[in-house]
Amino acid sequence: MYWQIKNRIMTGGFPAVEIMAPKLMVRFASRIGGSSEPPFDALNLGSGTGDDEKSVLANRKAFLDSCGIAREKLALCGQIHSDKIAVVDAGGFFPRTDGLITTSPGVALGINSADCFPIIIYSPPERVLAALHAGREGARQGIIGAAFEIMTDRFGVDPAATVAMTGPGICGKCYRVDEDIARNFPEETIISIDGFPHLDLRTFCEMELTDAGVSKQSIIHSNVCTCCDSKRCFSYRRDGGITGRHWTIAMIRDR
Repeated sequence: MYWQIKNRIMTGGFPAVEIMAPKLMVRFASRIGGSSEPPFDALNLGSGTGDDEKSVLANRKAFLDSCGIAREKLALCGQIHSDKIAVVDAGGFFPRTDGLITTSPGVALGINSADCFPIIIYSPPERVLAALHAGREGARQGIIGAAFEIMTDRFGVDPAATVAMTGPGICGKCYRVDEDIARNFPEETIISIDGFPHLDLRTFCEMELTDAGVSKQSIIHSNVCTCCDSKRCFSYRRDGGITGRHWTIAMIRDR
């Protein structure tokens, strides 16, 4: 993952994606460059966090402008920690979903996060794009498999021809969980640190992607932990729940 600053807004991109799928645009908003005051400093894009809503709206405009995306072209999920996915052909708010799928160029799919993993899946042959909010519960419930079920059944996608990305999220070393939660995940995704279980959610997501048929060589990780990287990232776990939110935006280019 690389970082760039445009009009004071720092965003992250995936250079490998730009080579493998030149029609796909993916951008991750860091916390740098917005107008929110601490503890939401500075580029908080999440409403309902306790931040001043005027600052949030100004931040959203600044981020979208830096990406060249019109607000009416943005589609967002309600994010209820589920495996529910909507197929969309226009911008809007889709309240009871944690994932969006589109074949429409110029429609930007957005995922809101601050430790959960944004997952982007794209099939170049059919030009089908999915953006998923993979928190612990949604991932456990099978949101990645649910996305592939729609992509294959409805659009004829071959998972082996897709490219997938995991954006910044919390790493296993930072994500301590209770024993009863750890028992719900495969043994290879649980790390024991000082006698306590920690969940490697990124590895679990990668397992779900490969189980669906994605080649491991076609899975690209940001390798950024939101909890470790306090300079560029918000973290719900690190900041005790009082913090901002990032957006990850994915869009099929219309030209």
